[in-house]
Amino acid sequence: METPVKHHVYRSGEGTNVGAIGLGIYTRLTGADTKGAYSLFEYVVPPNLGGPPTHVHSREDELFTCVQGRVVVELDGEEHVLGPGDSLLMPRGVPHMFHNPFDEETRVVAVVSPPGLENYYQALSELPPGPRDMKLVAEIMVEHGLSLQKKP
Repeated sequence: METPVKHHVYRSGEGTNVGAIGLGIYTRLTGADTKGAYSLFEYVVPPNLGGPPTHVHSREDELFTCVQGRVVVELDGEEHVLGPGDSLLMPRGVPHMFHNPFDEETRVVAVVSPPGLENYYQALSELPPGPRDMKLVAEIMVEHGLSLQKKP
């Protein structure tokens, strides 16, 4: 008999904070927690944060749902502003980035399928403190199926 997935209520800000790139990244559920179905994250994006550079996931689809504040998501060159309750699917292979140019904190819940992005965030969080060694970051990105999108 298969062991059922354990239920749990996750409150905002709960989970393991593997904060990287200047924002809070709370891992709420990993692939192990969901029997390989998906990962679940909460991103806490401070006001006026530039966000990650434009990048591409080769392995995962991401579904963003804004739950507080507003966030700007650039997906395949098109800009979208998400407010509370708005969702946007970012399919694998499509360049995207997000940022918070507003004067209020933003919170986004992200469902990532298949799971595995938690391993990327964990690897980033284990880099030495101080200025980022972009060569190491690039190696971690490649290992986890991500790449930076070159500007035309």
